Amino acid sequence: MTKGSQTSWLGVIFLGVSLNLAAMPRIAPTMPAQPQSQAPQSDRSDQADRDATKPQSLDLTEEVVRDVLSRLQHAIEGRNLNQVLAVFDPQKPHYADLHDQFMAFFQRYGVIQFRYQVLQVTSEKDHAFVICDIDIDATPSDESQVALRRSAQMRFQMKISPKGWKVTGFKPDDFFSQ
Repeated sequence: MTKGSQTSWLGVIFLGVSLNLAAMPRIAPTMPAQPQSQAPQSDRSDQADRDATKPQSLDLTEEVVRDVLSRLQHAIEGRNLNQVLAVFDPQKPHYADLHDQFMAFFQRYGVIQFRYQVLQVTSEKDHAFVICDIDIDATPSDESQVALRRSAQMRFQMKISPKGWKVTGFKPDDFFSQ
């Protein structure tokens, strides 16, 4: 093949490609994809906000763990009375007793470890019952006192509210006051 024929063949091929592109239907231009690491910070936070507001399809066990037990664990270990009380339904008659129970508990113990293992979750309409093993280890604020180690199988009764699942009762109800 000579150099002149190569040039004419390239011209024909180029012309054919150009004609085929011209015959293709026009598609609205799209924004080029940006690599994740180059996305502006506000775009990433906007995406995170959209992801957080998307309804998540969780089964009941996952919902209860997320909405109740993990919040209760963090609140107890952080010794945060307001967060602990936020897990419970304030409309129940023993709500004021809970306040006093947890306040006394937090005054007695400095470092607290709270663990749980969900054994069973059942539900009826807007109510749920959860049975789990609870372990708690607590170091007393007063060093002359004995450390606490307690385990029990607890039964939580809950109801769904606009703010998620709330505990309406638990047994043994004196677990935190013994």
